[in-house]
Amino acid sequence: MDAQHANMSLTERPLEATSGDDGLQRARQGDLAAFDALMREHEPRVFSIALRFTGRRADAEELAQDVFVKLHASLAQIADGTHLRRWLLRTVTHRCLNRLRDERRRPRLVPIETLPADSEPAVTESGTDPLMGTRLRRLLLELSPEARAVVLLRFQEDLDPSDIATVLAMSVNTVKSHLRRSLEWLREQCTGEDHGS
Repeated sequence: MDAQHANMSLTERPLEATSGDDGLQRARQGDLAAFDALMREHEPRVFSIALRFTGRRADAEELAQDVFVKLHASLAQIADGTHLRRWLLRTVTHRCLNRLRDERRRPRLVPIETLPADSEPAVTESGTDPLMGTRLRRLLLELSPEARAVVLLRFQEDLDPSDIATVLAMSVNTVKSHLRRSLEWLREQCTGEDHGS
């Protein structure tokens, strides 16, 4: 993945204002330039989700690349731009969950890598990251993969619980439960650390 595109703000290339269904149609017809434009447009968001899940740039780059290889093979099944966005969210989230589940079965001996705040892609319209701060990023990596997915999709992607349930193929009640427990735990950790300093 091109580092320049990984660090570009999504406000410069919003998901909704894409080359649109026309670009998707051309990509389906084999236009590689149109597919490249789609990939560059969605790459920052896919990479950002993968990075938040894994905490490791190399893993995030590999996962993002896998998602776009799968997208190229699946173009005929993508109906429109909205479907494309949902497909990408679902695919990157499930790939990340699978990676983390595999790691639990085969623990890695490599420490978690954290990026300096100034090298991360911005993910909101204001150009700020709702999950900013080294402490919060580290705490996020301690959540279970499923809880991490719910929190990321809720606060980074601003999805409603019903949309998160669709992306993750889980019930809305399970999504809400993950959100509630995760937020309570994160508050406890942040409050406990603040009192300790």
